[in-house]
Amino acid sequence: MITEIIKLKEQGVSFRKIAKELNTTVGKVQYQWVKYQKALENGPEPADVEMIKPEASKKRVGRAAFGRKMPKRRSKNPKATELSITFSTSSRIYCYWNISHEWIRHVKSHFKMNSDPQPYVLRLYDITSISFNGHNQHHYSDSYVPFTETDWFVNGLKENRSYCMEIGLRLPSGDFVAFTRSNVIHTPRTSHHQEAHSMKELMEYEQGLIREPKWVEHVSTYSYYVMNGEEKA
Repeated sequence: MITEIIKLKEQGVSFRKIAKELNTTVGKVQYQWVKYQKALENGPEPADVEMIKPEASKKRVGRAAFGRKMPKRRSKNPKATELSITFSTSSRIYCYWNISHEWIRHVKSHFKMNSDPQPYVLRLYDITSISFNGHNQHHYSDSYVPFTETDWFVNGLKENRSYCMEIGLRLPSGDFVAFTRSNVIHTPRTSHHQEAHSMKELMEYEQGLIREPKWVEHVSTYSYYVMNGEEKA
């Protein structure tokens, strides 16, 4: 089963559609996928998992074929608006979100937007060594995602940097309106000459083994605000 799942994930097919295609449940598909990702992380390949080696990767944004697929953590409040990001690899993040339909309707009504489905905008900020206020990033990049999706991969992260993300919509004026902001992640250093944090420190922090370290940039999470960025995607 895992071979078929991997091939379909490479094509950007969702877990729900994979389960339907393979005539099984979403839970079983997710279990097999997470098991496969853990096998990738742990090195030696278990006998019952057929490993497929990735081709030379190119920088891109969108569905990723490989990397650590993290199980989604659903909000206890179905009306909550939230976005989370975590590492897939050291240069790629996995993001997942929950945006209520009521909230989307509210934003579209406020800005007098038509009710037709629109793609989400994932805006990734480089906020290395700054106290981010929503406007003072080093730079940002936008990715357009189909409105039917609830998770995505983003490639091209650089080492020794800090990132956070916002999800929202592009207004007819070209401005970006964000629904909510994610947590911060920190990419590891690749050289001992860099004054930064190591992957070991990152993993310890993510696992709750250490308290918030000195190098954590501070951002606030929120819902519903408009940013007129100096840069256009």
